[in-house]
Amino acid sequence: MKCAQNPHRLVLTAQDDSNPMAALLASAKARAAEYQQVNEVDSADEMDEDEGDSWNGIDETGAEGASTSAARKDSSRKAFDKVFKQVVDSADVVLYILDARDPEGTRSKEVERMVMASEGGSKRLILILNKIDLIPSPVLKAWLVHLRRYFPTLPLRAANSAPNAQAFGHKQLTVKGTAEALFKALKSFAQSRQLKRSVSVGVIGYPNVGKSSVINALTSRLGGRTGACPVGAEAGVTTSLREVKLDNKLKLLDSPGIVFPSSTEPSKASKIEEQARLILLNAIPPKEIEDPVPAVTLLLKRLSSSPDMFSKLLDVYGLPPLMTTNGDMTTDFLIQVARKRGRLGKGGVPNIHSAAQAVITDWRDGRIQGWMDAPVLQVATEAPSNAAQGSAAPVGDQKEIVKEWAAEFKLEGLWGDDANNAAGTMET
Repeated sequence: MKCAQNPHRLVLTAQDDSNPMAALLASAKARAAEYQQVNEVDSADEMDEDEGDSWNGIDETGAEGASTSAARKDSSRKAFDKVFKQVVDSADVVLYILDARDPEGTRSKEVERMVMASEGGSKRLILILNKIDLIPSPVLKAWLVHLRRYFPTLPLRAANSAPNAQAFGHKQLTVKGTAEALFKALKSFAQSRQLKRSVSVGVIGYPNVGKSSVINALTSRLGGRTGACPVGAEAGVTTSLREVKLDNKLKLLDSPGIVFPSSTEPSKASKIEEQARLILLNAIPPKEIEDPVPAVTLLLKRLSSSPDMFSKLLDVYGLPPLMTTNGDMTTDFLIQVARKRGRLGKGGVPNIHSAAQAVITDWRDGRIQGWMDAPVLQVATEAPSNAAQGSAAPVGDQKEIVKEWAAEFKLEGLWGDDANNAAGTMET
């Protein structure tokens, strides 16, 4: 799927050749200082909180009123700070798990800056593209090329596809093969550090992006304990920090899923849009979804940009081309889905809410195909205008520093400037 404008698109300028890593670390340290101030203010209050409470980072405005919503938002921020800081402080390496169908949607640049700023930049961050079986090879290759401009990135198939999922094969990228590749990379890093203690590997990411599945893939496929972490289709299965020992030199930290909270107060319309986005990412448990219809609207909007994807969506439910009335495609679509799936109320009236829930479930389990295309790298020929406007200059390509990190993990062939080289990397 292509967006008209992509806020994550990287623009290379003449300033990018100086020292992009220094710029990144400077930005990270500034963010860390701000973060530390907030954390110090909140630390006294956090001591009284229940350590067993979990949070998925989603602010909801319910019938309790604005005061309750504000209190929840405040506690959410504190909970995020507590869990995230605990993981990052304890980890030598942080695995940032992303959904291959929407990597940028499950990625936070703020989180990356905070990891980079921790302990003077001594931490290592690896991006893990999970659920790769739900996207075709060309899309996967493009995302690997794009993300590897920032951090070492590995493709992973942490679990088998759901029943009737529209899956794609990627040759050697099996559950066992990708888990072994990740394990070997972590072992290489541990050996290069030559620490007397175990290397700690933190696992972070959105709720239900596959963090526990990643740990289970590493343990069960490599002679470890089966079912080391609880796994479920519902967000929020992991509710506290868990430590899983891989061997004498490696241990993993599994954390509750967290969505980085927004620093700005969103409007009512943007809240609905954000809820819809999080529903499509399966970051909200199904039982907490009050209205799934906006999420279906967002899904239809994305898929309609590709005639092929939209046609495949209709094929899932055996529907003819949609004939919308008053421009309301969502209602027309859900009425037909309700009739096809028997989601009817009294008198045979289509149950729109129930039909929308069914569509969201089919999307979550991969029965509906859809993905975001990687941003296209553009090279600017003129001097950047944002500097004159007082905004921060964009951080450039981190290719050299990522090469150094890749060497620590022995990720040979990581750097390729085209899809063919990227494909070769995926099959090593």
